[in-house]
Amino acid sequence: MPLKISKDQRLLNFIERNHDGIVVVDKSGLVLFVNFAAAKLFNRERKELCGKPFGFSLPGDNIVEINIPGINKEVGIAQMQQMSIEWQGKRAFALLIHDISELKKTEMLKAAMDERRRIDRIKNEFISNVSHELRTPLTSVREGISQILEGFLGRTTERQKEFLSMCLEDIDRLSRIIDGLLDISRIESGKIILKKETLDIVDLAKSAVTSLSVKIKNKGLELIEDFPKEKTEIYVDKDRIIEVFINLLGNAIKFTDKGHIGISIKNKAKMVECCVADTGRGIAKKDIPRVFSRFQQFGRVFGPGEKGTGLGLSIVKSIIELHKGQIRVESKLNRGTRFIFTLFKYTSRELFKQYIVDGLREAVHNDEPLSIFVFYIEDFALVKKEFDSKKITVLMNKFYEIIGGHLRRQADLAVKDDRAILLVLPVTKNEYIDSIQMRLSQALEEYLTKEGLDKKIRIGSKTAGFPKDGSSPDELFDKIKEAVS
Repeated sequence: MPLKISKDQRLLNFIERNHDGIVVVDKSGLVLFVNFAAAKLFNRERKELCGKPFGFSLPGDNIVEINIPGINKEVGIAQMQQMSIEWQGKRAFALLIHDISELKKTEMLKAAMDERRRIDRIKNEFISNVSHELRTPLTSVREGISQILEGFLGRTTERQKEFLSMCLEDIDRLSRIIDGLLDISRIESGKIILKKETLDIVDLAKSAVTSLSVKIKNKGLELIEDFPKEKTEIYVDKDRIIEVFINLLGNAIKFTDKGHIGISIKNKAKMVECCVADTGRGIAKKDIPRVFSRFQQFGRVFGPGEKGTGLGLSIVKSIIELHKGQIRVESKLNRGTRFIFTLFKYTSRELFKQYIVDGLREAVHNDEPLSIFVFYIEDFALVKKEFDSKKITVLMNKFYEIIGGHLRRQADLAVKDDRAILLVLPVTKNEYIDSIQMRLSQALEEYLTKEGLDKKIRIGSKTAGFPKDGSSPDELFDKIKEAVS
């Protein structure tokens, strides 16, 4: 039965206040009534719409989509459906119009992102496959040219040797491009799992400097080092951060003909700031936004000498971002360049959780179990009143040594702070947790008894295992958080 809207003021008020647009039209499609929401939807005054043709075909029993003006001249999308009513004693139609522009944008964005991920996956697989396929023939070609150059297949003239040497240089450069593309492909596809550990970043910087010291010396450049005297520990993948330093130092050497190369590390409150600087050719201001893009070589000159791949800085940026860090560049043409990157410093508690996150990620990736232990000093506040910080530090170092002595695999990991020791054991089945906990607790208690401290200091312990106790870092951390809070 049709609704008698003209006789029901409350229903009319409801329609007027409805958040969806409602337009009432007669049988010919002439607009009889427009509520506030509909006028806003069409971005028109009511008087501009009433008494004029609606402009859209009536949908009948269907729900149809129509284009609406939207905001800032953008075209929006709305759903429209039709309802038979009685309006001022005559048969009419109420058109219910619901704006779905944002929903459509979200759906389109999701579809675009899904498509982009699909294309990226295909691209990365293509790069990986092609790069692997190129390796074998490239190795064969290099070996053949090397044998000719060395004279194993007959005498070669000096001119021939010159060209063969150029071929080898280009083959080596192509090999570096392939290695770079494989690196980027693995990073972008999430196939690289960082092997993080707590290390002194100064040692990593010095290792990179040592590997390039001959090149620095051969170019007659001065090396300026500025490192903190205190130990600067940070949680990173050793090989990857050394790779970052080597890439940045290698670039500095390549594009600096005179002056110096500088490398510095600053130990700040919440981060470590590393800088590689030079007095070389610099980068034009217009080129700086593209520095970390692939295959960009702004300082390249033609002629003999080492040529880059244009992938190094892109890889550097990816490695730093994998470590949740940031990198930037400062440069002036013909006045040198500075690359500055920062890495986050974890508190002991943050580090504990990060160890669990990284351990779990690798366990899930390899479909292997993971066992976690925390050994801690109970009633720590009372212990601190009786023992000075130096004595507690000595105790924790001894506990750490005892637990470390029971680690049986290189992948096993222990980390300590002033109260607790976290132990992460990959590939350790969860059914062994209780026996391991008992064995280590007994070893710690035996030491306390030997030192006559068993009455004053008690050792507590908490455990968690994947998949037994949870499948997310938060679930596992909840099992042990009492011990590390």
